[in-house]
Amino acid sequence: MWLYLVVLVGLYYLLRWYRERQVVSHLRDKFVFITGCDSGFGNLLARQLDLRGLRVLAACLTEKGAEQLRNQTSDRLQTVILDVTKTDSVAAATEWVKERVGDRVMKSVDLLETTSCQDLSLVTNCMEHALTACHPRTRYSPGWDAKFIYLPMSYLPSFLVDLMVYWRNPRPAKAL
Repeated sequence: MWLYLVVLVGLYYLLRWYRERQVVSHLRDKFVFITGCDSGFGNLLARQLDLRGLRVLAACLTEKGAEQLRNQTSDRLQTVILDVTKTDSVAAATEWVKERVGDRVMKSVDLLETTSCQDLSLVTNCMEHALTACHPRTRYSPGWDAKFIYLPMSYLPSFLVDLMVYWRNPRPAKAL
């Protein structure tokens, strides 16, 4: 009985390993638009996807960040200045993207700078897999904090999660 169970579990992981190694074909023809590429997750993901051969459209807040990113990557990566808090900047970036992509469908990644781990590649490796895999996972958990804290919290009722976050976070200073 136990031997059958071990064989089934082994076959499951072998099949999972095989499916996760399959990559979308013609990556050099694919576009991806990433915001927040001055530093952090966005910068690392843009460089990583550029190395994989994707055509990266990187949105940076400053010209300095865009220049640094262009110096570290190939000519496939193109940058645009984008301030997501300004409507005219978003409209200009939208037109810039449409000029380059045309009518083709494109995957977009919007990055938030929230993590308790200092190794950003854990997150960007998951994003790279989700963008390039033929069979991406339905749920990723980069890092041990995600596996043992955030993923289990996602299965709890929301009022319990709110209560846990409320107790954990510091109290704001009194308003004036």
